[in-house]
Amino acid sequence: MGAAFERYKFDDREETPEEGAGAEFRKLLAATRDLPEPSPYPGGPLRKEEGRGIVLSAPHQAAHMREGARLPAESGSAELAFALARNVGGSALCTVEPQSGDPNWDVGHPYCDLAYELASGSPVLDFHKMKPRGVDMCVGLGPHPEMTEKLWVPIVKEAVAAGLRVSINWPFRAAGPVTVTGQLQERGLSVVQIELVFDCYDAGATRVATWMSLLRAIRFILDH
Repeated sequence: MGAAFERYKFDDREETPEEGAGAEFRKLLAATRDLPEPSPYPGGPLRKEEGRGIVLSAPHQAAHMREGARLPAESGSAELAFALARNVGGSALCTVEPQSGDPNWDVGHPYCDLAYELASGSPVLDFHKMKPRGVDMCVGLGPHPEMTEKLWVPIVKEAVAAGLRVSINWPFRAAGPVTVTGQLQERGLSVVQIELVFDCYDAGATRVATWMSLLRAIRFILDH
């Protein structure tokens, strides 16, 4: 009996934050699978799903070209955009390689035209990935911040309540006329740019907090 007791090994594996997350987060993760097949489009192929009420955008999901230089893909931004859209019945849009330009740099880029069409007057959240700069999330209000209060207030409040470090307009304002945010604001839409650090896309507690806070914020936006 003593030998058997000594040989027994406890299962001391700790539950990961994502395993301990609730059913709604697991539903979000499930919605990242089976993204739509890309369709050819001027400037490069795109994936899109059409819903209503809001557009979730990931223009840098694919590597892109800016003034002759190839910039890396912001992987994971499409999965977030489509997961959120599928959970609220909204639209989602992202780039697929190869891209000949940059939707967030080229004025009049076809990506912005399609985002505008999908929005049909509804708001747009434009997702990006940033290197660590001391905050988890930066919300850029674009060149027309007066158009964004109904978006950034719930996004920031939910993120802070979830324990995330959030900034507004630093280090990215999205203020130039070339950004997706700027181009769509110029066409009358309410849009913000949301920059998230790598941890917000990688498995772990920060991803759970970020994705769930965004889901709650979007539901508030749609209900108000």
